[in-house]
Amino acid sequence: MVPGVPGAVLTLCLWLAASSGCLAAGPGAAAARRLDESLSAGSVQRARCASRCLSLQITRISAFFQHFQNNGSLVWCQNHKQCSKCLEPCKESGDLRKHQCQSFCEPLFPKKSYECLTSCEFLKYILLVKQGDCPAPEKASGFAAACVESCEVDNECSGVKKCCSNGCGHTCQVPKTLYKGVPLKPRKELRFTELQSGQLEVKWSSKFNISIEPVIYVVQRRWNYGIHPSEDDATHWQTVAQTTDERVQLTDIRPSRWYQFRVAAVNVHGTRGFTAPSKHFRSSKDPSAPPAPANLRLANSTVNSDGSVTVTIVWDLPEEPDIPVHHYKVFWSWMVSSKSLVPTKKKRRKTTDGFQNSVILEKLQPDCDYVVELQAITYWGQTRLKSAKVSLHFTSTHATNNKEQLVKTRKGGIQTQLPFQRRRPTRPLEVGAPFYQDGQLQVKVYWKKTEDPTVNRYHVRWFPEACAHNRTTGSEASSGMTHENYIILQDLSFSCKYKVTVQPIRPKSHSKAEAVFFTTPPCSALKGKSHKPVGCLGEAGSHLKHRHPHHYKPSPERY
Repeated sequence: MVPGVPGAVLTLCLWLAASSGCLAAGPGAAAARRLDESLSAGSVQRARCASRCLSLQITRISAFFQHFQNNGSLVWCQNHKQCSKCLEPCKESGDLRKHQCQSFCEPLFPKKSYECLTSCEFLKYILLVKQGDCPAPEKASGFAAACVESCEVDNECSGVKKCCSNGCGHTCQVPKTLYKGVPLKPRKELRFTELQSGQLEVKWSSKFNISIEPVIYVVQRRWNYGIHPSEDDATHWQTVAQTTDERVQLTDIRPSRWYQFRVAAVNVHGTRGFTAPSKHFRSSKDPSAPPAPANLRLANSTVNSDGSVTVTIVWDLPEEPDIPVHHYKVFWSWMVSSKSLVPTKKKRRKTTDGFQNSVILEKLQPDCDYVVELQAITYWGQTRLKSAKVSLHFTSTHATNNKEQLVKTRKGGIQTQLPFQRRRPTRPLEVGAPFYQDGQLQVKVYWKKTEDPTVNRYHVRWFPEACAHNRTTGSEASSGMTHENYIILQDLSFSCKYKVTVQPIRPKSHSKAEAVFFTTPPCSALKGKSHKPVGCLGEAGSHLKHRHPHHYKPSPERY
């Protein structure tokens, strides 16, 4: 049995509240703090729920453990038939207030769900009702005594205040007996030990507690990237463990991050809150180089009027590297024979920002075999860290056979890529890669021609639904008419999400319109892609104009 393991450090990370957004300074900081409070409150209430389950089994648990306040009690509960049923709703990170407990518990425990149901109802109650008792109505004074209905539930009141009756209305009031039966906060000094196994052990000590009910510790952390610690750039507080022990071992500590921790002592009655944020901790290990870019592939091709070819190469961004990618280096060259490449010194190269997952290569020669190499770069202080290179082989013309392209890493991994060929829409509408030409941001939309012989025109309508620069107000929808199965949209704004609808025109009946969405890149992503300067007007670009259909005469050189 677990308690019998001598010197074992027993830690049970029952549930996590993943929240990775960054706190922003300025007007958004207050909203971020409210979000932190909301996430923390949910973790505390689930700990109260778990404490109740342990309280119900305290007699059985005491028989197994000489010292009850040991994390083995949570392990025991998790493996005990009745206690585990009680514990199940306490793990639920969703909002049980919107669901019936019966629909949650009965599928999990079809025969006997009583323990689960009562635990679920308790959790729903404490999610709605804050700890503490309302003062007597006659004790209200000032605004709290006003005959108004300023609240309906506790959650509408800030901080620890509850929605209480004052005899002729309901107002937010400070409760009495707020901390009755609630354990004291742990001491604020937290101790960190990096273990040889790579884990981080976080320890704390408790003040003397007279709590009869089991005390559960909620451990939270936040972190920021960088050479220096920063609370302004830190993530929201994340719950990483709930334990009855006064220590926790964490396995997912990453180099290059500055961590802070805090701990709250919780029992069935509630908590006195979290300790002050700890001193910053950073692993002594050096960060790893970024992983090699994944899924390198061709996304789009354009044959230009001068015969040259423009292609768009895309890849998948890494999920969570030790350090964010600073930029990508792209190299490309062509094969002069089936066995030899152009010398390295004649390779062309360019860089793209680390948050970008695509690059446009221009002025490629037609009917040539090309190889493209991609590498991710990060910086740790003055040290540059490079990923392994990945490569893509393709032919800059329409494929005429079933020869597969190969995407290779330098470590020998190979994945297949479909032949490079003229794109044929597999969905009702397809959108090409946005491009900048004639001082305008443009994009090509194309579709399958209808088999109805009476249809010889298509009505196209597009407009920005949302823009990063929030300048969609007053932007009218644009429209055009075409006889072809594609259209080039012009005068688009940067950093906007567009909706496009295409409707076939029938002489005597109404046709169903198809819709597609696409997002335009930020202006900065197009800087340097043409010899002419790109004017970035606050990332807004030029305003959309309603153009006469003849302005959208299909361009035969773009496919």
